[in-house]
Amino acid sequence: MSLASRILGRLWKLPAVVHRNIASEPLRVPMRDEVELLADRYYPRNAVPAPTVLIRSCYGRSAFKLFATFFAERGLQVVIQSCRGTFGSQGIFRPFFDELNDGEDTVTWIERQPWFSGKLAMWGISYLGNTAWAVAGSQAASKVNALGLHVTLTNFRDRTYAFDGFTLMSCAEWTATMVNILRTGGASPIRSMLGRRKMNALSARAMAAFPLRKADRVLAPEGVSWWQDWMDHAEPGDPWWSAIDYGAAAVTMPPSVMVGGWYDIFLPFQLRDFIAAQNAGRDVRITIGPWTHVALPGLTESLRQSITLFQEQFGIASTPAVPQPRVRLFLMGANEWREYSCWPPPNSAPRTLHLQPSGSMSADAAAVESESAFDYDPAHPTPSFHGAVLEARKGSGDMADLERRSDVLVFSTEPLAQGLDVIGPVSAVIFLHSNTQHTDLYLCLCDVTSEGRSTNVCDGYRRLRPDGSAVHDARKVAIECWPTAYRFQLGHRVRVIVASGAHPRYSRNPGSGEPLGDTTTMVVAHQQILHGPAYPSAITLAVEPGERR
Repeated sequence: MSLASRILGRLWKLPAVVHRNIASEPLRVPMRDEVELLADRYYPRNAVPAPTVLIRSCYGRSAFKLFATFFAERGLQVVIQSCRGTFGSQGIFRPFFDELNDGEDTVTWIERQPWFSGKLAMWGISYLGNTAWAVAGSQAASKVNALGLHVTLTNFRDRTYAFDGFTLMSCAEWTATMVNILRTGGASPIRSMLGRRKMNALSARAMAAFPLRKADRVLAPEGVSWWQDWMDHAEPGDPWWSAIDYGAAAVTMPPSVMVGGWYDIFLPFQLRDFIAAQNAGRDVRITIGPWTHVALPGLTESLRQSITLFQEQFGIASTPAVPQPRVRLFLMGANEWREYSCWPPPNSAPRTLHLQPSGSMSADAAAVESESAFDYDPAHPTPSFHGAVLEARKGSGDMADLERRSDVLVFSTEPLAQGLDVIGPVSAVIFLHSNTQHTDLYLCLCDVTSEGRSTNVCDGYRRLRPDGSAVHDARKVAIECWPTAYRFQLGHRVRVIVASGAHPRYSRNPGSGEPLGDTTTMVVAHQQILHGPAYPSAITLAVEPGERR
């Protein structure tokens, strides 16, 4: 047992150590096409074969050595495997598209090993979690007895084109990370760190590239194959993505724990997976904290819950498990945890706030038809501020600079006469007139203090394409926002910002209808948000009754 694992195990409140003497060995795992993938096994020395936890990583094995030690010290053995084409594993790295077959082959190989006890779990964060979903959607699904899934989802297309728009910032930053990994192989930590610094600067340049098809050349002179794939398969319904949609696995998944964050890039899609499992009666729990994608507290929560689940499933725990809630949520603004039997919370009720032409918001729609107008110029796109992005350490911040722009609209309630707990889905319906059918709508829900400081709570986005209506007809646009759990305090105001862009979080919409990667023409969008009895533009919040406060 290392000093680091002892100190961090206590600091992170992990379950008690069962074994202190941990050994390791390298492995070579053959795939069906004769490619070999490298792996390392960590196991309690001088003990009977322990249940196995499989972790499949495109970010290397050494980065997860400490996590493997945590699992092994608590009565589990761990196989950490490098995905195809990464960190010494043979083959070519194709994001997402080899994980089902390779994961299935790895499970089959593990079953044949003399050290395999017949009990298997998988754990993973982000891409690693998706490799676990891939196995859960494969012919090897029945061999997996438990899952620990942290900030991940079943279908990466959902995130690549979130709500039909290309998530430029996250895709560019992740591509820069993987280009650096594939170049350096992680062999030299210093070289890898310096390369990462350089790639961060290049990813910012890539986000500004126009047309977008050329952005990968900024990151790698030879280009990046998967970037070109993303440009070629951007339209909704493209069957190219079907092979990596593991959504069906949610209705058959084994006992599982999920951990997410209110400012995580995957949260809406992770909750879709949870709801599918919940509705199918699966044994699944979820915890959502005030975290971003890369937040350490969220990761430690996942480790703690996953170890506990695996010990329960495999009979390692020495004391009976304490019953855990199906849904555990951190209520931001109140800084307290809440427990529920399901998602969405059963007691939350919808409350609709209508956008008014005066810039106010109220329970009733405007009495007469009117509009609020702004122009969106894709040559000078409305910037993104805070929110759910890949590498952010903080999800929320001051929105004053965005609210001062001429290409946004701001709507606010009167100061609240009592606190408001918004816990659950957030959505909006906006009635829009635009001179182009190719445009975007972006909404941001904000909390405004009594001193006037506005900070973002959650947001939503929708890319619009022709839907059969004439250009000058009103379009009824449904927008799904990030879900949230947030207390608006007494005297605060609820605010909604409306825009037609959030660049580079989402790629700019040029308005011309040209393909994502090949756009060269930009059209200024003249936007009119409509109000009135026939056009009741509004946002709907899930509000919990006041007695819970």
